[in-house]
Amino acid sequence: MDDMERVREYAFRGSEEAFATLVSRHINMVYSVALRHVGNPHSAQDVTQAVFIILARKSRSLRQETTISGWLFQTARLTAANLLR
Repeated sequence: MDDMERVREYAFRGSEEAFATLVSRHINMVYSVALRHVGNPHSAQDVTQAVFIILARKSRSLRQETTISGWLFQTARLTAANLLR
């Protein structure tokens, strides 16, 4: 099962296991992006948590051709920038 299939599994069937797999696969990358932007481990953790909350909320509206790793990277970058404002 690829990442988008896991997102769909979570969005339409409520599979916590699918979402947990997504988180475990991508949490280090999201945290790393956040830390590079905010420069503070605590704030980077907050950004990381926010990114996965956003993913959960938007899971139904993501397009099938969305690359989840790229989406998470961009969302982490934008969320970190918003935190710094």
